[in-house]
Amino acid sequence: MTEKKSGIRLSRLTIKNYKKLNSLEIDFPLPVMKGDADILLFGSKNGGGKTSVLECCSLLILAGIVGERFNRTRESELLLDIANLLVKAGQEQAVIKGEFEQDNKKCTVSLAINHRTGFSKVNIEGDKSLFESLSNIKKRYFDELDYSLNSILAFSGEPLIMPPLLHFNSYRKVQESKPELGMMADDYPRHRTMRMSKYSGRTISNPVSSFKLEILRALMEQADLFEGINKGEHQSVLSQLNTLIQRYCGGQIEHLRPLPDNTVDIRIKPSTGGESFSFDGLSSGQKEMIATLFLIWKNSQERPCIVLIDEPELHLNAEWHGDFVRQLHKLAPHNQYILATHSEEMFRSVDECYRAVLVPDDKGIPL
Repeated sequence: MTEKKSGIRLSRLTIKNYKKLNSLEIDFPLPVMKGDADILLFGSKNGGGKTSVLECCSLLILAGIVGERFNRTRESELLLDIANLLVKAGQEQAVIKGEFEQDNKKCTVSLAINHRTGFSKVNIEGDKSLFESLSNIKKRYFDELDYSLNSILAFSGEPLIMPPLLHFNSYRKVQESKPELGMMADDYPRHRTMRMSKYSGRTISNPVSSFKLEILRALMEQADLFEGINKGEHQSVLSQLNTLIQRYCGGQIEHLRPLPDNTVDIRIKPSTGGESFSFDGLSSGQKEMIATLFLIWKNSQERPCIVLIDEPELHLNAEWHGDFVRQLHKLAPHNQYILATHSEEMFRSVDECYRAVLVPDDKGIPL
């Protein structure tokens, strides 16, 4: 067994007046046995607050990384009225607080959201070096706050891939839009979702999944045709990608097909032979299983992450529910996983000590 890597983890979460939640406290226990997954699955009936818990986890991690600059999000056009969506009706503000740890370091991050003035200044107490060690990624987070919050709050179907935070919301979908070669550039604006159609002259929506861009980069690295693309990783990346594709659809990604609108189509060659077919020809369940597992594996190789997944069973047939959890631990065993699910099969895939159920009070609001 490989030696356990150390990553930042969330140990406790407190929520007050966030959306429908009056007050909620959750502890995230460490693995009981060596080799166990660092995971907590929790569930509730619809409207019980599962998604709100994941949102609060991500908001705190984002606030801890960005720090005092987080309150500047109130200047964003996107967030002009966002506070009214997050603060419980009839309340002045919501307060979320999280306790984080890494090795012997501990700190607490708290964030208040006022329904009139937006996000308040972030308060960090304890060993601030825990988040200061992430200063190399702070600028990227701040420059792309709109992008991050769009994903966290499910205004976008694209997962948030910003290690050490990986957040997969319940509206995620591997878009069928085809990537363009220019999207591989490091300075390509990730928040850009619109382009002009050269044929109709109309502006059309063109959200391209980050998963497809990872495939495109790996294939370009293998061909060694472009400057400015990291080399040396493509073999392991393509190997892992094709292992997942073989497992869930019986094929391999080998080639790209150019299209007349300056995009490229990712092609799968069936293991049984025959003509290749488009990756977009897979079922939604196959695409989500492959994309989610691959993105988690790819983005937590250098640094363990906190991985939040809302309804991991999304699009999956029943026999893949338990397999998904097992594959998470197999592919990326050093992450902390926080999953919100309706699936009994997923619940049964972990021991009882790694399960939690949100139970409403007598007014129908989670405690």
